[in-house]
Amino acid sequence: MTAILPLDRLPIRAILWDIDGTLMDSEPWHQQITVDVCRGYGHELSEEDCRQMHGVAFREIYAALHARRPFPIDLHAWADEINAQYVARVDQVRPREGAFALVEAFAARGLAQACVSNGGRMIVDANMRAMSIPHFRFSIAREDVANGKPHPEPYLLAAKMLGLPPEACAVIEDSPTGARSAKAAGMLTIAWPQHPAIVFDAVDHLVEDPGALDWDALCG
Repeated sequence: MTAILPLDRLPIRAILWDIDGTLMDSEPWHQQITVDVCRGYGHELSEEDCRQMHGVAFREIYAALHARRPFPIDLHAWADEINAQYVARVDQVRPREGAFALVEAFAARGLAQACVSNGGRMIVDANMRAMSIPHFRFSIAREDVANGKPHPEPYLLAAKMLGLPPEACAVIEDSPTGARSAKAAGMLTIAWPQHPAIVFDAVDHLVEDPGALDWDALCG
């Protein structure tokens, strides 16, 4: 797939990565743990429930389920229970195929890279330790912003921390929620979904392999 750099777009100088489902093949783990914990409190989650949770922050998931059937524990206790189980298993989570090779390729180009997640700091830090990649300058978790994805704040904060205009950043995301955040921030938005049925309403490129884009053109 060939990309032509629009005249009004700055050359790409940084890559901002989502983590869960993009760098790490962690979504099945998150989903199963969430299903198991919710079942323990009387919530049976359907496949449609799980689909709608994709890329959505814990507080929104909890609020929707709590409105359907009140939990006997608060949001923080519920999230901590799910997070603790994921962290205990993070060494079993594998990277998404091809993701780490792309990180290395972007590093070889001299592009700055960072991770921007909608997950909590406990999960983000566990994933960062598991990945053990030296090329990420920092990570942003849900607690670092007032508004999570799909609000643009997480990605705008990342651009500010890198000292770059948003237009000089490219984002790689696997979920519509994350893609909306990146697009709203004014960044080049690349959707790399794991499932072809996922519908995106705000992307610049929908790809099976981000490495197949014309990065020579995109980086000017």
